[in-house]
Amino acid sequence: MHTKRSKMPKSWPVPRKTKAKRFVAMPNHSKQNSLNLLFVLRDILGFAKTRKEAKHILHNGDVKVNSKVRKAEEFPVQILDTISLEKIDKYYRLEIVNRRFLLKEIKKSEVETKIVKIIGKITLGKNKIQMNLADGTNMLSKVKFNLGDSAVLNTAKNTVEKVLPLKQKAKVEIISGKHAGEKGEVSEIIQLSREKVYKIKLEKGEVSLPFKTVLVIG
Repeated sequence: MHTKRSKMPKSWPVPRKTKAKRFVAMPNHSKQNSLNLLFVLRDILGFAKTRKEAKHILHNGDVKVNSKVRKAEEFPVQILDTISLEKIDKYYRLEIVNRRFLLKEIKKSEVETKIVKIIGKITLGKNKIQMNLADGTNMLSKVKFNLGDSAVLNTAKNTVEKVLPLKQKAKVEIISGKHAGEKGEVSEIIQLSREKVYKIKLEKGEVSLPFKTVLVIG
């Protein structure tokens, strides 16, 4: 499925044109939360001029997402995922800035670290707890955690390095909505009848948000 540039989500970092003649790939995942590899290689990073060139790069195994080789052009790159192009020594992380996606260049030493929100918890047996993560992956963990906390992963070793709890004074980033990309601190946690609401102190003002829109980053 493809879409004209003028029809793309506002979070996609591509200028809109009045008369759109060029088409770009639409992510198969949630189009608000991810970009596919074809789009990333060709339209953002500019390492390929055509779909054929991008597919050639991918089929050669030259691209890693979160330390794993990915060859599918439609593979979704999600928020805070890392991209490695080791042959040219280039490394990136997908971030949100001003409610738009940004592929930020990072150091090689940073590429194996990823922060992910914990959205589920399943007890599998004695001392075996499965951590369900927002990016669709599941991890076994011996570390105590609660829903809404963040897991700091080592993507090369496929391990949970530590857990960042969602609590008062936690450093957070807003990952959806009109404040997406803004960072702040949890100033208060309010328990309502069905859910908790988190008051976040931002650089300019304060907002109250549900946990699904907040990612703990420190």
